[in-house]
Amino acid sequence: MSDFPANADVVIVGLGGIVGASTVHHLIERGWTRIVGIDKSAIPTDIGSTSHASDFCYATSHDPMTCYTTMYSINFFAARDRYDRVGGLEVARVGDDERMEELKRKVTSGRAFGTRAHMIDAAEAKRRFPLLEEDVIQGALWDPDAGLVKPRSQVFSGELVDEAVATGHLSAWPNTACTGLIIEDGRIRGVETPRGRIEADYVVVCAGLWGRLIANMA
Repeated sequence: MSDFPANADVVIVGLGGIVGASTVHHLIERGWTRIVGIDKSAIPTDIGSTSHASDFCYATSHDPMTCYTTMYSINFFAARDRYDRVGGLEVARVGDDERMEELKRKVTSGRAFGTRAHMIDAAEAKRRFPLLEEDVIQGALWDPDAGLVKPRSQVFSGELVDEAVATGHLSAWPNTACTGLIIEDGRIRGVETPRGRIEADYVVVCAGLWGRLIANMA
């Protein structure tokens, strides 16, 4: 194994998850060359959210950024043959008119933000998912682009990191936690780890649930 790096242009904290792996992929795609990635667990992660995620992508939301980022991710996975576009349903039971109106609002928002979601009746919902009891639902939201990352987003994360390492632009360090942030004159200057410090002009925190713990180090 090479010596632990003392400096980098950017350090990614949480390289082992899908967000960290995607971040390094896109940084290299945009010309970054001196990147160090660390993770407190394995790479790909064996304890983080990516390791036990449902791998289900569902784009329809009232939030334009959620719709955009999810559709971008779906197309990114699909372009690499890592996505099954099986479609997704949200149903409203008979008598739950409030739920039905909410689904209609979601469709309106989703279509305004670029998704292909639309409402379908109970018969169509049962045709798409035969286990449904048609007589107890009044309608459903159908998102044809919803689906699953295959075989797992955890596996895909590992592929992205391996590709990044192969370019020579990423130095990846599993089982290396961020134990502190180096801040000078109000600016980030690097990170502390049990292996030593890494000086860097930029630090990207991709630690998911643990992100706030790292933020509290500032």
